[in-house]
Amino acid sequence: MKISKGVSFLLASTLMFGSYGVWSRLMGNDFGVFYQGWTRTFLIALLLLPIVLYKKQIIPIRKEDWKWMSVFLISTSLTQAPIYYAFNHMDIGTATLLFFVGMIIIMYAFGFIFLKEKVTKTKLLAFFLACLGLYITFSFSLVAFSLLAASMALLNGAASGLELSSSKKLTGSYSPLYVTWLSWIIIAITNAIASVALGEMQHWPVWNVAWLYLVIYAVVSLLGFWFAIEGYKYVEASIGGLLSLLEVVFAVIFGILIFKEVLTTQIILGGVLIMIAAALPHIVRQRPTLQS
Repeated sequence: MKISKGVSFLLASTLMFGSYGVWSRLMGNDFGVFYQGWTRTFLIALLLLPIVLYKKQIIPIRKEDWKWMSVFLISTSLTQAPIYYAFNHMDIGTATLLFFVGMIIIMYAFGFIFLKEKVTKTKLLAFFLACLGLYITFSFSLVAFSLLAASMALLNGAASGLELSSSKKLTGSYSPLYVTWLSWIIIAITNAIASVALGEMQHWPVWNVAWLYLVIYAVVSLLGFWFAIEGYKYVEASIGGLLSLLEVVFAVIFGILIFKEVLTTQIILGGVLIMIAAALPHIVRQRPTLQS
């Protein structure tokens, strides 16, 4: 019963995360790239504040933790604006695939170098498949879309991979909710500075469709995070990792159904390789006898 409950939460989480491209595309050019980033994340941080205060999780960061906290905050500040730009200048499915492979590659590299994770044949194979999938998808993207859009999707994935990996150095001492709340705050601050510096229009909140989509995007982000936290309470991390791959599937489906996007042979092949690369370590973890 608990496992089914956990799976349901994680499926809901992947559905929320998979819809990011939809809300980004619906908002379109109504807001500046950095303006939408700071207003949306500020709203999320504001909504989380009472919960963090109620749980009394706001504590000073120890001096010895500032090194990894700095890496975490810098990387997390790069995780919103680039993918928003990519979603609005290329297919949602392709942007999500590029994001995903960037995240996988950085997480593997970080694990090998900084977390001293064991290098196995399985992980090396997964790393190779991810790179091959990246090459196929990215090379096609340069023909069909702009270099900047494809690069932004990849950059966002790499930043997300570094964010998630470096957070492992922090969540042993600080609650995941507190660390996540700090990430929303730094995104709001850095994006606000960039928005003003670049001369983006600073809109006053009004009741219109664009602002409705922005608020929905913020709520969806918050729900996705909450569903993920709840889901991992009931299922193993390896199962959660496999279910998270559905985020790509949902993103592709949304792109096809809502925006009439068309999948090419190259994207399908690259996407399959990327999905296999992401799933392989989790599958092997369920069958220890296959681990090299």
